[in-house]
Amino acid sequence: MAMKSALVAFSAFAGMPANVMATMEQATVGSRARLYVPGYRSLEAIEDNTLLMDMHGVSRVPKSWRGDRTLLTMWDLQADETVPVRAAFPVGGHGVSLLPQLGVGVFAGMESDSLVGFDLSTMDLAAFARPTKSGWLFGGHAVSMPDGLHVAVAERHPALPRSGDTARDRQLLCGRIVVRDASTLSPVGEFSSYGIRPHEIQITADGLHMVIACYGSTVNNASDAMSLLPDVIAPGIAVVEIASGKLVTWIDGADPAAELRHLVAPRLDRIFGITARLALSGSPQAVGLPPDPVALEGISFLSSPPIQVKDRHAIRLMNEQPSLSRQGLSMAYDPDHDEVLATFPASHVVVVFNGASGEVTKVIHTLALGLQWPCGIARSPDGRRWYVTGYWNGLLTLTAGEHSIESITDRPVWWGHSHIAIG
Repeated sequence: MAMKSALVAFSAFAGMPANVMATMEQATVGSRARLYVPGYRSLEAIEDNTLLMDMHGVSRVPKSWRGDRTLLTMWDLQADETVPVRAAFPVGGHGVSLLPQLGVGVFAGMESDSLVGFDLSTMDLAAFARPTKSGWLFGGHAVSMPDGLHVAVAERHPALPRSGDTARDRQLLCGRIVVRDASTLSPVGEFSSYGIRPHEIQITADGLHMVIACYGSTVNNASDAMSLLPDVIAPGIAVVEIASGKLVTWIDGADPAAELRHLVAPRLDRIFGITARLALSGSPQAVGLPPDPVALEGISFLSSPPIQVKDRHAIRLMNEQPSLSRQGLSMAYDPDHDEVLATFPASHVVVVFNGASGEVTKVIHTLALGLQWPCGIARSPDGRRWYVTGYWNGLLTLTAGEHSIESITDRPVWWGHSHIAIG
């Protein structure tokens, strides 16, 4: 009943024109835009010979906590002399979702059994949650629901070796999307993710559909070094009707050997996805590839083209520049210019795609500008510029539409991340 009530509220918001919803969102942002960046390698964050997470005023971790800890940095984009605000949370954190109208954010665990909410201004711990089923893990991302009061969070079934029956494996290993109260993180309902290991979730601008990127992989049952690699079974994208939780369509990945990890989906005719193919670092496929700090030890990212969904089929992009498509990561959409921007850290590029055709319209080589491993990308609340963050440190500012360089700095240090959020 709680789920039905929530879906009624979501449907009411779904009926609003997109420009009205955008105006509501802008009004909640306020005059100061803040950038939120996780720090994956928080155990390497040391200042004055002291682990930053242990410094006074940084930890938001209960004394009894023995699990993962992850730093989150808040960076004021308007201040000339910004001092980063750091907070350490009890989570193996990955993606950050902001709900400015409530003054809270949600920091989602990735292959982790914790999920936290935090105050956007003070960075204090506001809520804590576990997966709804024992043994399940969070999938790395949460997204604000159309009512602005709830979040949808990806949860993953425990990884098991494939059985050999793909249909059975898809049913057995299927994840789910859990809808939670954004302030308390209490679950109010759930529905299937319709795919294995759901990760990033997007909601169309009209509020009617949820679009879910599913890795489609599980653990590799090999007894040798191959066990380090995921066993890719059924990568793809699920389009779900929010009001009912029913599957509208499933889109298989263009490459059955590539995990489907991230996406943008402002409209059903503007779905773009990021894929990933992995190999052992010593394998013939990975010979000559430069090291990548984001990959796990012993693993290398191979070229893996992003995709665009056309007529319910995944079409490979970047066919003329496949070598640049190593380790695609963050994607974002610019509705004013009908463009999709994507970061490729291993290639040190930001690629701009035409929203209608999928054609590559520009490649920005960030290494030449002084920014290594571009990872996070987010648009300013007023839509006038893009912010791109380097994996370890640095911030690049681009003019929206023109993509001219407004500024670049090597500050601050983030200590490793994938995605960013602005609010």
